[in-house]
Amino acid sequence: MSRYQEIQNELNAVSPAPLDLPKLYFLGDTGAGKTTIIRKLLGTEENKFPTTRQKRTTVAPTEYVIRNGTGFDLTVVLKPLSEIEGYVDEILKDAIGKFYKDRAKEKIVKNIRQTSDQRFRLYYLLSTEFSGQIADQIANLLPALEDGVRAYQQDFPEDNDEIGIFVEFVISELGIPYSDIRNAVITEIQRLTAASCEGETLESEWRLYKYETTTREHFVKKCKELLSSEIDSISPVIEYARIRGNLRAPWLREGVEAIVIDGEGIGHDTKEAGQLDSRHYDYFYDSDAILLIEESKKPFVAGGKSALKSIFQRGYGDKLFLLFTKLDEVEPYDSEDPTDKDRIEDVRDGLANVLASLRDDGLDIEPDEKKILFLGSLQNEGMYEAGGQQVNQVFEQAHEMSRFRQSFVAPVYDFEMLSAFIVESTKKFNDLYRDMLSAQHWKTVEAFNRRMDMGIDGFRMFTPITDFEEKLNEEMESFIAKPIAWKQEVSDTLQRESLNSIRRQFNKLVIDFARHEIIKVPHQEWNAAYCYSGRGSTSLRRADIEAILKRSVPPFSTSERVKDFKDSVKRLLETAISNCEMA
Repeated sequence: MSRYQEIQNELNAVSPAPLDLPKLYFLGDTGAGKTTIIRKLLGTEENKFPTTRQKRTTVAPTEYVIRNGTGFDLTVVLKPLSEIEGYVDEILKDAIGKFYKDRAKEKIVKNIRQTSDQRFRLYYLLSTEFSGQIADQIANLLPALEDGVRAYQQDFPEDNDEIGIFVEFVISELGIPYSDIRNAVITEIQRLTAASCEGETLESEWRLYKYETTTREHFVKKCKELLSSEIDSISPVIEYARIRGNLRAPWLREGVEAIVIDGEGIGHDTKEAGQLDSRHYDYFYDSDAILLIEESKKPFVAGGKSALKSIFQRGYGDKLFLLFTKLDEVEPYDSEDPTDKDRIEDVRDGLANVLASLRDDGLDIEPDEKKILFLGSLQNEGMYEAGGQQVNQVFEQAHEMSRFRQSFVAPVYDFEMLSAFIVESTKKFNDLYRDMLSAQHWKTVEAFNRRMDMGIDGFRMFTPITDFEEKLNEEMESFIAKPIAWKQEVSDTLQRESLNSIRRQFNKLVIDFARHEIIKVPHQEWNAAYCYSGRGSTSLRRADIEAILKRSVPPFSTSERVKDFKDSVKRLLETAISNCEMA
């Protein structure tokens, strides 16, 4: 079971989402206007909720269950304490190492702000005064750090250029002086969590906190306290949130009920700009509509192109709505006084260029014209009439899509040919990670190891779940797209719809399989690799990680697990077909 599904089960036990409401997943680059549109849908612009910022705005994925009724409730899933402790360790050790190197005490507060991937923002939780106290305590470690590094230099004079590793060794040996700093930060986080969640604190497993009220004003204030992407919010310790109530802007049509999911933005780093992260696929599978939001004046410059490619390759094209925002900011080069029609034509030219580029990559896609929308004037309060009509139509179409059940006819495949489509994917995967493990800094490798030990899909460029799915899908697409026969004679349209259904099911099953094989099965080995310390630990950790990945995704030329692996992939595809037949 995926992390996403486990969270859904936890939430449904105390705050169930109505099964008959359509789900709309909002996906877009940072700054494209995704969260701004959700503000307008909820009618919470005056309250400035959800928070909108330019950099990695959405911290915890949030479901907004827009429904009729009088009450409001918010349920949040609190992260496990061990995960928070891991992030705090990572931040503190990195800050101590930087301080030893530059001796700049004034930079310590900045260096304890967040993890290097910006996914855990400690400065939201800690006051300026408290951060200053922690900085003072870190500065006081300098004499002990100098003594420890000097001792290592004397013991290993041939490694004097490895000062960073010596510092890491000394930090791990500091004992009480370091643990006092770490424990002070954890205690403060627990205090803040308890203050916001009526006594609930972080524990060894996920904990749920639920807030209920009949007053909209109090409710929105509580939501901001827990979920805002800003200082004085406990959002960094929240894994997921579900908000339920009659949160509906006046311009939405009467009776509109739906579940709107505001996920984490895309395109935060160069890797995601070219490859959509696997965390989005759970939402694709579970949603009735996917709204890919792009900025009109610069569409598809970050992660949008990879998202568009992934959506169609995995069989989710029928769910896609393309929503271009900030139309009023478009300035066509050949028009001094452009109309909206001119601006739309300019945006369509950009879309045509992206589709042509994807065709050059072997992917010929045609978005549904009825599902391409253009919005402007997002900076103004409310929603202008034409924009409101378009958004209302999206909700109507999503509602129809949630009730529509496609027919399915099963294809027939020659599974004896399957090996030829798998062998290249496993080789590419292992080559990629061998090269990355050799090239990346040891602290990055250690942080990646920590994420695997915590059961998190990846860290920065190390995304083995995404990479495995990507490499396998690249090869398997040719196999899936070309069955040797069909169990029944049907139209080309139904064949295409049936293959898309298989792609969706196969994608979900592959992601679950990858998490199981790469993270869950070798969990003890990930833990053992992370626990290495002292001289030689970097080489040992890299070697162990490479070995773990080779056992999880065996190269066909060397592994004894090849047959088992091939049979597993075959079962995934057979299960995907079977699931489609039973749907």
